[in-house]
Amino acid sequence: MVLSLSHWAIGQRVLTLDEARQLAVSRNNNLKAAQEKIEAAKAQKAEADTKGKPRLDGSVSSWYFGKPLNTLFPDYGITPSITASMPVYAGGKIKSGKELAAKGVEITTEQKVLTTSEVVLATEYAYWQVVAAKEKIRLAEQFAKQLQGLYTELNNAFTAGLTYKNDVLRVKVQQNDNELNLTRANDAWILAKLNLAQITGLGDSTNFMIPDSVFGKFNREIMKSSIDEIIGNRSEIKILKKSIEAERIQERILRADFKPTIGVSATGLHAFGKEGINATKPTSHGFTSYYGMVQLSIPIFDWGQRTQKVKQQQHSIMVQQHQLQETKEKISLEIQQAYLQLNESAKRIELSGASLEQAEENLRLSNDRLKAGTITGQDVLEAQTIWQQAFSNIIDAKTAYRIDEARLYRALGITRL
Repeated sequence: MVLSLSHWAIGQRVLTLDEARQLAVSRNNNLKAAQEKIEAAKAQKAEADTKGKPRLDGSVSSWYFGKPLNTLFPDYGITPSITASMPVYAGGKIKSGKELAAKGVEITTEQKVLTTSEVVLATEYAYWQVVAAKEKIRLAEQFAKQLQGLYTELNNAFTAGLTYKNDVLRVKVQQNDNELNLTRANDAWILAKLNLAQITGLGDSTNFMIPDSVFGKFNREIMKSSIDEIIGNRSEIKILKKSIEAERIQERILRADFKPTIGVSATGLHAFGKEGINATKPTSHGFTSYYGMVQLSIPIFDWGQRTQKVKQQQHSIMVQQHQLQETKEKISLEIQQAYLQLNESAKRIELSGASLEQAEENLRLSNDRLKAGTITGQDVLEAQTIWQQAFSNIIDAKTAYRIDEARLYRALGITRL
């Protein structure tokens, strides 16, 4: 049994394109993962910001000496201590580390923007597929009414002996084919809705209806901004540029290994244990003291390891620069293709509209001539089939325009939410 649109519309929620976008963005698992990456990058930045600040570390040590060491040291004792340490100079590593962590936040944020645009494009594509399937069902239902009218008219004429049974059978065959097409259209509609439901987080529910149709304004578009300006607005380019900046910061960190480092620390401690633990007072069971340290570390010779690390990093930067240029060229081509494709779809709509008008007029004339007895039912059936195909073509053209429009926005780096 084929279910009509009116049957499915009962008790269903209305899902607009804007709402579909919002649902997809709020419920998409990839976007949730992208947000977690941002939070992780922020935590890494917060950790990097603490570098260069004093830190306190506590420790507790205990010992027990047997013979003959117990003749030199107390048999046992416990020493709690607190150490304050702070790097004074690290060759710029601390500052560069903070910059690198901040760049990580920027990159992960831009990656989420990119993922959002991909989710929105997938949502719009799925949405217009549902709309197209709905229009195809309506077309099949309308075609069924036309066929039924022709069948009734020809069957009456056959009963009256005014036409051949073959004309009636041709229409019946076409009715059977259209019934199968209507079943397929309903199946395609349900599958399209399931796909949209999965993208928007509605699970496997098809209990919603789409208010839009493929009809509306279909204008041609011209490039209003320069290619370079459009390319610079794309998330892929922003990510690559920031990645190159991060790699250059990493190079500075590696170069800092050639420089000396200076650190200071101060430790306070208390020891207590068996009698004799205090050398100045042999009968004392404990003592308290402190000491300070300044540490200077100077790299001298490492068989060229540091140098090779820097060279390796420089090559990595060059790789990303080549990837950036390659991506710019691909995006430039993508943008121009998107404009051409959209304008081609607009032209296709224009031509399909003209064909539909001609098919409608041909069908009207055919019906009038059938009533006048100047043509056969086969001629009217052919006119109906031409009309049905012309109507199907314009649905396809207008659906393609909406999808190409979404792709153009994606190519321009514009995310519609």
